[in-house]
Order: sequence, then structure tokens, then C-alpha cells
Amino acid sequence: MARTIRQALLAVIVAGVCLDTLVYSLVVPMLPRLGTELGFGQTGAGVLLGSYAAGLCVATPAIGLGIRRWGYRLPLIGGIGGLALVMVLFLVADTFGVMVLARTLQGATSGATWTAGLAVIADQWPARERGRLMGLVMTGFSVGLMAGPPLGGFMSDWLGVTAAFVLPALAALAITVAAAAVLVRVHPGDTAPDAPVAQLVTDPGILGLAAVVAAVAAVMGLLEPTLPLYLEARFDASAGTIGILFGLIAVAFGLGSPLAGYSADRWGTVATIRRGALPLVILLPLFALAPGAWWTAPLFAGTGLACAVAMGPALPGLAARVDQHDGQSYAVAYAIFNLAFAIGLLIGPVAGAGITALAGLLPTLLLTAALIAISLPALRRLGWLEGL
Repeated sequence: MARTIRQALLAVIVAGVCLDTLVYSLVVPMLPRLGTELGFGQTGAGVLLGSYAAGLCVATPAIGLGIRRWGYRLPLIGGIGGLALVMVLFLVADTFGVMVLARTLQGATSGATWTAGLAVIADQWPARERGRLMGLVMTGFSVGLMAGPPLGGFMSDWLGVTAAFVLPALAALAITVAAAAVLVRVHPGDTAPDAPVAQLVTDPGILGLAAVVAAVAAVMGLLEPTLPLYLEARFDASAGTIGILFGLIAVAFGLGSPLAGYSADRWGTVATIRRGALPLVILLPLFALAPGAWWTAPLFAGTGLACAVAMGPALPGLAARVDQHDGQSYAVAYAIFNLAFAIGLLIGPVAGAGITALAGLLPTLLLTAALIAISLPALRRLGWLEGL
């Protein structure tokens, strides 16, 4: 494959992941306004955010198996093109039920984009380059996560909720056209035979790393329905302010991802994960003790950095475990990654919103910190596995 085609292909994958994450995080600062317009509260906010993960959870296993059998072209094009159609549904949503449906379908398209995109990289690039290129994909993830909250906050403040979805819809359409134009010139690479699915889904290292991914995603997801409403109610924070604060998580996550890769190369996957998980035990309860909205800024940044260090090593760690089996099936490994991420995003917002509604923010964050602290010894056992 020509170098220019490879570069264009990588650009399409990174852009697709970036846009998907942007749309995911776009909604977060708009939650108070959406709640007023569509008539839902704290629990409804958790359901709305968790519905993305529900769609991702349902679609990802089928997508992974489909790529394993038929290839990645149609899932990648369909994932990005499907996002453009979902944006139309967001634009016309005038009830809570329609908004939840749109969010669920967005999760399904995300499963196709992520799983197929990572499978393309594994198929078209040699093993020695995959880590660096997957790092670029995580950079796209971070940029989208960073751009979404400020864009959603300021666009909804200035032009209204509907206008905030127009630009992403046009971007999704353009990326879909680019993906179709590039993928017709890409031929499948020469890959090893597929490893049996049963070997992969029962591998203790893969299951352990999947649990880590789910836990970090749950922590990130828990903050999304709880903090925007808390910051507005206690400090009268605007959507723009909330967007900037959540954007700090993405900035720190983006800066922390290369640090996580360096640390994993030098000290190992699990040792790096532990270094990211430990600070969360301290940082999370402090959100409920801050005396003002802007006092939470360093907490948002620190949480983003810790989550990057905890989650970043999992992606190359999963690939390393796949390499230890007879044959390869990276699509299944990345489907497991996406499924674990989806489960975390499903549990985090719903549980966080529900517990906060019953007990308040501080008890919810203390409980989360305690669960992380309890899990740290289990990570040491995961580190005993070969390759981690």
C-alpha cells in the first residue's frame, strides 16, 4: 500500500474516533439545559449518558465477529456514516425518549468505528509501528474529548442546543466520503490465522485488562451526570464554565497518554496502571469539598491525567496477550476493549447519578474511591501474568 494511502487511511481513522468522542462529550455541559427543556433530572441524566454505552455494549460483539469474518471496510464506513445520520436524529429530538434513542444509536456506530479502525491498523501496519499509531488514535480520542464540552457549552449558550449538533453532522458526512474514497484503494494485508475466540475471551490477562478499562471508564462516566448538575446547583456555573472544566480532563488525558506509554515500556503495564489508579483515591472526594467551581479545575486535570495513566497501557497490553496465542484476532481483542469500556460507561453514569440522588455527591465519591483502593491488591496479581 502506498505511503500516501496509508497516511490518508490513518487520518480517516483518527478523525472518525475524534468526532465520535467529540459528539459523546458534546452533550455533557448541555445536561442542565436539556433537563429543563425535556423534563428530566439527575437520574434521567444518568440514563441519557448511559444509553450510549448500552448501544456500544450491544453492537460491539457482533461488530468484532463480523470484522473477523468479512473484513473492516463496511463497518468503518458504516460507523462514521451512521454517526452522520444519528446527528440528524439529535437535531430533531424533542422528547427525552428520542434523545435516548439517538444516544443509543451513537453508541452502536462508535463500536463500529473503534473496532474497525483499530483492526485496520493491526492489518495494514507492522507490529513495530502499531503502538505508536494506536497512540495517535488515543490522541484523536483526547482531542474529541477536549473539544466536545467547550463546543457544546458555548454553542448551546449562544445559539441553542439544536445548533450544537449541526457542525458535527457536516463533519461526519465529510469523513464518511473520505473513508469511502480511501478504503476502496486498500487491500487486506497478510495476517496470521485467527486465534480461537474461546482462547481470547477466557485469557486471564485479557479479562484483567478489560476489567481495568471498565473501571476507568466507570469513573469517567460517573462524573459526567453528577458534576454538571452539582456545579450549577451549588455555584451557579454556566454551561460554558462546565464545558471548560470538563475539557481539562481531556487535555490532561491527552498529555498523559504518551506518559503512560513511556511508563508501560519502562516499568510494565500493570505497574503503570497502579500508578494511575492510586491518585484517584485521593482526588475524587475533593470534588465535593471544593469551595468554588473554578477550585475544581486542578481536580479535573489531575483526574484526567490519572485516568490516562491507568487506561493507556491496556491497549498495547491486550495486543501483547493476543500475540501469545496461536494465530491472531485483533478485532476480537479490540471488541473486548470496546465492550469493557461500554460496560464501564453504562455502569458509571447510571450508578453515579442514582447514588448521588439518594445519598449526595460526597458519599458517592467516597464509595468510588474506596472501591478503587480495594482493587489495588488485585492489580498486583494481574502483574504476575507473562507479558504484563
